[in-house]
Amino acid sequence: MNFDTRELPKYEADALVIGSGVAGLQAAWYLARAGKHVLLAVRDTLRDSNTNKAQGGIAASFGADDNPDLHLADTLVAGAGLSDRDISSIVTTEGPKDVQKLWENGAEFDTNPDGTLMLGREGCHCRSRIVHAHGDATGAEVSRSLNVLVSKEKNVEPLEHCYVVDLLVRDGRCYGATAIYNDKKIVLRAPAVVLATGGTGRLFSKTTNPEGATGSGMAMAWRAGAELMDMEFVQFHPTALSLKGCPNFLISEAVRGAGGILRNLKGERFMPKYHEMKELAPRDVVARCIFKEMQEAGSSYIYLDATGIEDVKEKFPMIAETCQEYGVDIAKKPIPIAPAAHYMMGGVHTDAYGRTNIAGLYACGETAATGLQGANRLASNSLLEGLVFGRRAAEHIASQPQPEASEGLYWQENGLREEPQNDTQELTVESQGLMTKYLGIRRDAEGIGKALAALDLLQRRRAGRAAMTTAELDLRARLTVDELIARAALRRQESRGGHYRTDYPEKQAAWAHHVLDSKALAEQEEDKDGHDFWTGRAISVMA
Repeated sequence: MNFDTRELPKYEADALVIGSGVAGLQAAWYLARAGKHVLLAVRDTLRDSNTNKAQGGIAASFGADDNPDLHLADTLVAGAGLSDRDISSIVTTEGPKDVQKLWENGAEFDTNPDGTLMLGREGCHCRSRIVHAHGDATGAEVSRSLNVLVSKEKNVEPLEHCYVVDLLVRDGRCYGATAIYNDKKIVLRAPAVVLATGGTGRLFSKTTNPEGATGSGMAMAWRAGAELMDMEFVQFHPTALSLKGCPNFLISEAVRGAGGILRNLKGERFMPKYHEMKELAPRDVVARCIFKEMQEAGSSYIYLDATGIEDVKEKFPMIAETCQEYGVDIAKKPIPIAPAAHYMMGGVHTDAYGRTNIAGLYACGETAATGLQGANRLASNSLLEGLVFGRRAAEHIASQPQPEASEGLYWQENGLREEPQNDTQELTVESQGLMTKYLGIRRDAEGIGKALAALDLLQRRRAGRAAMTTAELDLRARLTVDELIARAALRRQESRGGHYRTDYPEKQAAWAHHVLDSKALAEQEEDKDGHDFWTGRAISVMA
């Protein structure tokens, strides 16, 4: 995008929040309550986000037989050795208070007859601790309730259909961003910017994520010089609806928590032969086992059998209704399912307050890599993380003195060819195919090398052209993040959590650390097989 900020319309505030998922809305709400004027920029509407699609629930230790330490232990196990203990303790300890506050402020969570929260069970949890709403529509209820709270705050200025393009950074400090709003280039000025732009599922052909999950916030942060962490760790949800002509609709892990059984095409239950926790094993394990069964059968799906769950349609009304639309009565027939890209454990590296290495720039939610999720997110920890770090980032911003005014600063970008890009959709589909084939559930050096070579060609085909539409901007973002994921996956020569290398199938103690990437750290070297890779910077896991 060519621009000169001196010539563009300006919107100014105390803070700019980018994104309308749980983390962004929570941050905007707390900032407004602290008296800050907030610009809330969202690419679509305030209800369009990954949060709105989330089904299972929010993990929090409300049960009489539960406590934050037990939740912490489960988080560390699921994270495969890369979940930071201190960060995870913050989330599991503070999280129940954030859920309680949301409940007290209007969130309609499911309750027992005695008025206590109804708690479900999901994979790798040792207790029933999943707070849910309307059975399987927890994310939609969290989104609704936070939107109501934000709408009551006069200090929040929402900008819907506002696509944020690039961060404005000078001398290590962020001063705002450029955006396209009502088809015009604008400047959003603020001394504090919160990235809450969601994940990367749309980089793959098969995903549970909505259209906006293209890694745009991570790409923006990368271009601005921010550090990204653990980009190789992509979580594939084991159970997405797999029928010809239907979307990859998520079938919540809560179905397995309620007694759903995974069966191969012969009708055989197979998870007991792979893992002692059976259907409730960690997600990476279940996804790989399903993939293996599919490969052995030469099939694009296997089955999730929910017919043995009492009142299954009442417990999972949204899933039941969606499956029925495609001819599957979940009370009578098993559901055809297959794994699909779901969640990014890596992202923009932050501390315990959402701060990045760029002053004034914060990140929270799926965009961020706090160290909580490790190599494989524990089920239903994502909404919890968004609540906790959306609040913590807002509280930190509100506690800081106002930085010096930035009126005299301006930014320019010129020289890119502004011409129609007729091949945007073609390049998008090609990139998604590459990521699905070579950076999916199973990876190896040869395949990753092929992906990197092909991605380089795609970059060359779009080089020198200004991105002028949402689709073109998404393509720019996705190609950047595709390469980040591929290079990180090539570098980590082991299998851990969501990252599985067939040429390095075991977890290695030498790789029990996070790895940071940034433009400043991106030095190319060559591994023993002749592949280029980025060295990055290793940082230890907080024990």
